[in-house]
Amino acid sequence: MIHLIGFPPHSPQRQTFETLYRDGDICVFSDAGLLCASGFALKGEGYLLQHSALALPDNTLPVIDHARLLELVAEHGPCTSWY
Repeated sequence: MIHLIGFPPHSPQRQTFETLYRDGDICVFSDAGLLCASGFALKGEGYLLQHSALALPDNTLPVIDHARLLELVAEHGPCTSWY
């Protein structure tokens, strides 16, 4: 499963998300979620979604564009969105 994460670091949605997050799931961080990426304990692959108006934080995660996000959804199935 792919999770598009757009919530800020201290959002109450994080707890709900973590109940659904499983080993091997892919996380794509976007918008306010970019601030969460560096402190997030990944259980699978992780990516930063390129954003035209926001500077990406310093992070070792690969940066992908929207076309690659669509490819990931096609390859790996369901996608949840957390904002």
